[in-house]
Amino acid sequence: MHNRPPQGPLSGMTNGRFLTGAAVGGLVTYVLTNEAVQKAMINGAAQVWMALKGGMEETRERFRDAEAEIKATRSK
Repeated sequence: MHNRPPQGPLSGMTNGRFLTGAAVGGLVTYVLTNEAVQKAMINGAAQVWMALKGGMEETRERFRDAEAEIKATRSK
């Protein structure tokens, strides 16, 4: 005898990929329809962007300082 998985209209709902897809779809629907979640995500993204931008400015400033030190050392 072979052990066959149950077959029927609802048998595919126990598939891991189906459950993952249903969870992701539910999450996307929740995010797209919930204004508070949208605002929180936009604020979070803006904060990350500002932090990255500030970090880049700090890196540029350090690079300019190092470049100035090299030029000062060469001119001695």
